[in-house]
Amino acid sequence: MLRGYKRPDIKFAEYLDELGTPIPYGERWDGEPDHESYSVTEHPERFAPVQHVARALLGWMQEQFQVRCFEDPGLATELRIPPDTVMCSIRILPVDSRCAPLGIVLTKFPGVHLELGALYQAAFPYCGCDACDEHVPDMIEELEAQVGAAVSGAFGEYLDLDAGRLVHRFEVDEMGFSEQSGSLDDLSPARLARARAILPESGSWEPWPLR
Repeated sequence: MLRGYKRPDIKFAEYLDELGTPIPYGERWDGEPDHESYSVTEHPERFAPVQHVARALLGWMQEQFQVRCFEDPGLATELRIPPDTVMCSIRILPVDSRCAPLGIVLTKFPGVHLELGALYQAAFPYCGCDACDEHVPDMIEELEAQVGAAVSGAFGEYLDLDAGRLVHRFEVDEMGFSEQSGSLDDLSPARLARARAILPESGSWEPWPLR
């Protein structure tokens, strides 16, 4: 699915608490998180490896597929990311309009925001606070899997207007079969109209054309 892609070498740093004990990020809490950990991010730099992977994926997509890649501040605006937090906002459009467009925004936090197809959005990390304790290796695998699904034609999405919901579907080895749905209430009429104009009739996007 990620033919020709090589994940960059990543060394995960060790972070210590006030007693000098390594912090087991990703598995800190057996039960409820400490109250003081909410809305606090002691070491945001631990998420930097996700950006290294995102940059590697951007380079790989340009090398492997017939695409246009360009900076587009409008993508970050569309994802409601404050302009002063944006490092770069990049769209990648396959030459075949039957293929899912893709966008990646890197933020100063550091974080990665991903847009696939007409309306799918994901953030790595989703929150980033110490209470959520998100696991960076898992984030990297999920980012790679979602990008891989888009380029290989294993990503689909459709609107269920009767039920008032949007459905996204991934079918890749790394994720198995995954289907997510959400309400259409947060979409503006203009954005909904744009999505309806480009969504594939079959509900499935085509594989990206190789170079």
